[in-house]
This record gives sequence, C-alpha cells and structure tokens, in this order.
Amino acid sequence: MAINQTGISQFLVGDYFANPYPIYRKLHEESPVFWSEIAQAWIVTTFNEVEKGLGGDDFFNQSERIAKASSHLSPDQLENLSHAITNVSNWIVFQDAPAHTRLRRLVNKSFTPRSVTAFEPNIEKIVSDLLDAAMSKDVFNLVDDFSFQLPAIVICELLGIPLEKRWDLKRWADGFADFTASARLTTEQAEHGETVAREAQEYLLELFVELRRNPNDGLLSKIVNAPKDESGDGLTDIEIVGLTIQLFFAGFETTEGLIGNMVLALLNNPEQELLLRSNFDLIPAAVEETLRFDTSVQKTGRIASVDLEILGKQIKKGDSVHFMIGAANRDPKKFQNPDTFDITRADPGNVSFGHGIHFCLGAPLARLEAKIALRQLLERLPSFVLHEPKPTFPELMTFRKPLELWLSSN
Repeated sequence: MAINQTGISQFLVGDYFANPYPIYRKLHEESPVFWSEIAQAWIVTTFNEVEKGLGGDDFFNQSERIAKASSHLSPDQLENLSHAITNVSNWIVFQDAPAHTRLRRLVNKSFTPRSVTAFEPNIEKIVSDLLDAAMSKDVFNLVDDFSFQLPAIVICELLGIPLEKRWDLKRWADGFADFTASARLTTEQAEHGETVAREAQEYLLELFVELRRNPNDGLLSKIVNAPKDESGDGLTDIEIVGLTIQLFFAGFETTEGLIGNMVLALLNNPEQELLLRSNFDLIPAAVEETLRFDTSVQKTGRIASVDLEILGKQIKKGDSVHFMIGAANRDPKKFQNPDTFDITRADPGNVSFGHGIHFCLGAPLARLEAKIALRQLLERLPSFVLHEPKPTFPELMTFRKPLELWLSSN
C-alpha cells in the first residue's frame, strides 16, 4: 500500500519503534522528503541530503531547536521549565558558531584520537571487570550489566565524577533524552525534563565547589578551575552545568546503544558472528557496519535559517527539519543491499556521528569502547545466545537501543 498523507502523519507510531527500517524503505521508494503532521517537521531520508543538511550551517541552525519545540507552551509553563531550557541551551550541540566554537575548544583535546588511545588500558580493564561480574550469573542483562556501565564508568573517570553517581547520571540522561528528542514537547516530557535538570544542577554546583577546593585530574576539574582569558571571558557555572550534562549524556547514550545494537545484529545474523569469530581483524568493520545498519542515533533536527529547496520540496525559513540518519544509512542509492548486515561490505560508510562542525566529539572514544567491548565479548562468550524476554526499544524518534538484552554466560 502506498504511503498517503494519512500514512505519513501516522508513520511514527506502532511498529516503527520496534523496527523503523521497513518504513524507511517505503519512504525511499515513495516519499524521500515529506512534511509530517505528527512531528511538525520535514522528514529527510536520503544519504546525500542528510549529509549535506548536517554540514549545512549556512542553511540550518541548532540554537533555535529548543525554543521551537517549546513554542506551543504557555508563559507559565515556560517559566516552570527554566532549569531545563537553560541547561540544554548550553549544550554544544545546540549552539551555532561562534558560541559552538568557544565551547568545543574547551573539550576538544580530551577527545582527540591520541588522547583517547592513551585511555585504552583503562577501558580494557573496565570491560574485563564488568564481564567478570556479569558472567558470574548464568544469564545476564547486557544493557544494565555491561553496555550502559562501560561508557558510564569511562565518562565518569574522564570527567572526574565519582563512579557511584553513574546511576543518577543515567536517570538524568534518560530524562534529557526524552526532553531533547521531541520536536513538540508534551507536558509530561517538559515536567520530567525540569525535574532532572534541577537535580543535576544542584549536584553539579556542589561538585564544582568541591573541585575548586580539592582539584583532581579530571576534565571537569580543569574546566571549573580554568583561568579566564585576556578579555576576562570564561564560562559561568551554569554554562559548565550544561556542558557537563551534555558530555555525560553523549558519553554513554550513543555508546550504550552502539554496543547493544551490535550484539543484537550479530544475534540476528549468526553467519556474520561466525565470520567475526574466525577473524578478529574484522572487529573494526563490524563496529562500522553496526553504525550504518542500526545506528543508536536515528535522527537529528535542524531549523531552516533561510528558504530553501530539498528534492523539490519548498522548505521555509523557521521550519523544523528532521534528518533521518537511520534512513540515510539504508539508502539504496548509496549502499548495495542496504538492509543486509555485512561486515565485509565493499561500500562502507555512514552519517551516524554527524557531519561538519557538529560531527560527534566523542566518536573516537565510542569506536574504541565498542571495539574493545566486542573483542572481549567474543573472547569470553563461546556464542551469543539470547534469552527471553525479547528486547524492546524506547518510543523515541531520536534514540534506538535495546532496553534490555538477556544473554547466556555459558
């Protein structure tokens, strides 16, 4: 059945969250760019247009996204969202140049490939320790026991945040995921976002006081104690709160999904698992193919800063545009057999970490964590065996990851 306007407005419900890819395939065939009433945004699905859009800073902006998503709320509701909106507005990802450049410069050095490689021994030990604990049980939940814990511990160590706070960080990040993923905030999303923003800000402001009193080697301590530049310019504590929350949010949200989606793809494609077990040199390719085949970040949004045209559709200044990363990575005009998981793919590539100035800061770290995690999982588990219940996925357009994934340790 062809996708008509009714189908288009309803495509973000039901089975979409469990498996969006049949919908993407139909959109590639019939409606590669369309206006979605339910999302109140243009949906763009082709690889070339998504890549151009993500790098198109002359045509799109990031800084208006939160205001757009909350524009339908009353003044009283907006006033009650002051912590959440202020916090998220200070994220690097929601900044345009030059503010984006100013914030990113502060943290770039800690996430370069060279800096990340120096952290490799720590990651190896964290992975080993987590698997020791997980495999002490006959059946373990890959998500809670491993794929969340690994990036959470890594980002806590990198930032210099006490490890025992990682469960609070996860709870806050889940709240921010819901808050930032919506193109049109519901009352529930708004209220929950404000609650976690207040909690996170209260904790971090207290932590900043402690870090000024007793500095450590973490990135956060360096930022908090950084001297102001010659103009007297420096980050306020509220700006540092927003920056910190984005770092731990991005630091484990995408990596948790990458690891979970990777293991699930191998479970569903046992011939690829066997091939990988016969040749560990294919591990980097398996990570890249997972990023293409089932990315943990399915879409990202922009606001059009000028009138423009995308594949014959007239986009007006101020319109929301959703660039569907998951769909772009399955574009049949870019990839042969795009719906096949193939770790020996001759045409690799993806836009899962974005493009242009907003290319994911933590991409080298996420790739390294995923490669180490996959190798040790393959070494420690003779095969991947899935147990009930079957995995479910969050009902969000933006993020895709198994909420639980039960594996046998034998």
